Parts: sequence; C-alpha cells; structure tokens
Amino acid sequence: MTTHLFGANRQRVGYEDQEWAVWVLGLDDVHHQQALTEALELAAALNSSFAELRLRDSSEFSPVLYAVVLHWGYAWNQAVEHSFGVDCGHPDCGPCSADRALPKAV
Repeated sequence: MTTHLFGANRQRVGYEDQEWAVWVLGLDDVHHQQALTEALELAAALNSSFAELRLRDSSEFSPVLYAVVLHWGYAWNQAVEHSFGVDCGHPDCGPCSADRALPKAV
C-alpha cells in the first residue's frame, strides 16, 4: 500500500489534534512537539542519525527510517501548505503572518 504524503489526495499519518509532531516512518512512531521549530529540529536530528546508521550498515535487511514533520497529522512542507491555502505555521512567513493579524470571522 502506498501512502501519499503530499498532493490533493494526501493521507493523514498522525493525529488530527496535534498541531505539530514528528512521524518516524519505518517505526511508525509519532512524537508530539510544542512548535514548528522543535519539530524541525527533532526531524533534522533524527534524519542525520538515520543517515549515519544507513552509511554504517547498508544491508538490504536494514530498515529504512525517515523523520517527517507533521502539521495536524499531515506531512508538513511550507510550499504544500500554501498550495492548499492553509497557514503554514512558520512564525516568519510573510503571507501567513499578515493573515494571522486579521481578526477571524466566527
């Protein structure tokens, strides 16, 4: 079965009630994070560790592991969020920051 992380038919792989998380593909672990910066830092640290493990053991039986940042359970990518017209959550994003300043209709 193929999981679609990006695109029109993307699939939720995390929890819809967690704003930010990191999903470890291969272990299927989801690690809740408080903010985007924390999620990016954890994903970067995990992916660099996974790369080192892969370089040391290139057996075909070694698991392939990746860490993916999740936003509300979906794989996060700033450009993808923008393509769906969703606030990307990045604190320094100009277009999204301007929209955050506007009051939301209830």
